[in-house]
Amino acid sequence: MTMPRLPPQGTIDLITILKATYPVGAIYTAVVSTSPATLFGFGTWSAFGAGRMLVGIDTGDTDFDVVEETGGDKVITLTSAQIPTHTHAITSVAGSNHAQAGTDGPSSHWQFDGGQVVTSTGNNAGGGGSHKNVPPYIVVYRWKRTA
Repeated sequence: MTMPRLPPQGTIDLITILKATYPVGAIYTAVVSTSPATLFGFGTWSAFGAGRMLVGIDTGDTDFDVVEETGGDKVITLTSAQIPTHTHAITSVAGSNHAQAGTDGPSSHWQFDGGQVVTSTGNNAGGGGSHKNVPPYIVVYRWKRTA
């Protein structure tokens, strides 16, 4: 993008200043829906980056090394490899047991007479559904000057 030069002397009008501030390729962001072409009275502007967040260029990162490159997903489904490692332990006692009537009514308490504690792993947990992957954001109007 070539930056326009202001004249070195003389009277400079507001349009000349705005054209220098917003050259072709510049982005204008606002919280009002009026197009910059209407606000400023010059240029061709098109909506830019609808539904996307801006990320600064990083030439050392292949995800962010090309201007106007797009990527990312609003909703993703984690694979088994992406879910944190975890187990579901089930502890039980093997041996003789019997029910004993409670002192407060018909509820029962289980009493174990000896036995061995057995720990096993339960079934997988989770439904495998997707989840949103959207960082904090704020919605604005954004245009790019194209001419």
